[in-house]
Amino acid sequence: MSKKTQMFLMSAAFILANALIASAQINSQNRSTMNVNNRSADNASPVVYGGYQIGVGDILDIHVNDEDDISGRYQVDQEGKVKISLIPSAIQAAGSTTFEFAGRMSEELKKNQILRDPSVTVLILREMTQNVAVMGAVMRPGTYPIERPTGLMDVISAAGGLAPNAGNTLTITHHVDANAPGITNVSVTQNAAAPTTINLTALLSGQDRSATLILHAGDVITVNTAPVVFVVGSVGKPGAFAVQDRRSQMTVLQAVAMAEGPTPTAALGRTIIIRQSESDSQRVEIPIDLKKVMRGKEKDQILEANDILFVPQSGLKAGARRLGDIGAQAAVSVAAYAVIF
Repeated sequence: MSKKTQMFLMSAAFILANALIASAQINSQNRSTMNVNNRSADNASPVVYGGYQIGVGDILDIHVNDEDDISGRYQVDQEGKVKISLIPSAIQAAGSTTFEFAGRMSEELKKNQILRDPSVTVLILREMTQNVAVMGAVMRPGTYPIERPTGLMDVISAAGGLAPNAGNTLTITHHVDANAPGITNVSVTQNAAAPTTINLTALLSGQDRSATLILHAGDVITVNTAPVVFVVGSVGKPGAFAVQDRRSQMTVLQAVAMAEGPTPTAALGRTIIIRQSESDSQRVEIPIDLKKVMRGKEKDQILEANDILFVPQSGLKAGARRLGDIGAQAAVSVAAYAVIF
């Protein structure tokens, strides 16, 4: 064998050896990487979802093993329950997640010895929107959907905010689920009849933390209207006027000012306050001399809710005013006649 041939074979062997070593290192690194990734996947915490919350009227698709007699579509009734085939009593569904209801149904199947190891899957085919009602002195009273527990101010904002005749309080009647966890021996009707009262002035000024109060489906918010007084008769703008803040009170002069003052023909001395009596069978008339009140010679009386302030018209003043109007028209006619001739 020649020297050149020997040198060629030695070079080829050297290159092959290096290639084998590099391949072994790459395979070792790949195996190490795969083991690390597998360990990371094994140690990762599983992500658990709580499912969707079920509401009244929702249509549920329930699948139990391969049991066609039980599986099917069911609707949540007005009491928040679902009557499942073969299970003697209805199961509470509203307010629970689909996972919670599936677990509750599994327990019922085992308790009634229908299936030993049931596998229950619950899906919401059609979700009926869960609502809260906003009533009273808001811009857009009505029923508003909530997809989750929602804050009080968010619901009032959805209703367009407070109306101009809104009073100083609102009440919230909470929907109570007697079957909810932790609630025992509770009458839903009795709890619903005991609303929460909130002071709007304190709420809007930030002094009351009820703005963060959470509302749930079925709650009813009622914004009370402000007390109203009526000003009628010989005034610039007769009408009903609301007392915006119950801590303050409306006086006779304030009411007259809101009605744009008395007219020139008003009989100020014969003004009366018409007030509902305590028996509600008749009204009480309280005479006042508005002229003296305006001059500060008599006390400015405080009006109560639903009082009627009547400022009558003076017949003499009205007659004199009509005569004055006739005289003015006559003077204009004479002047026009003199110009023509």
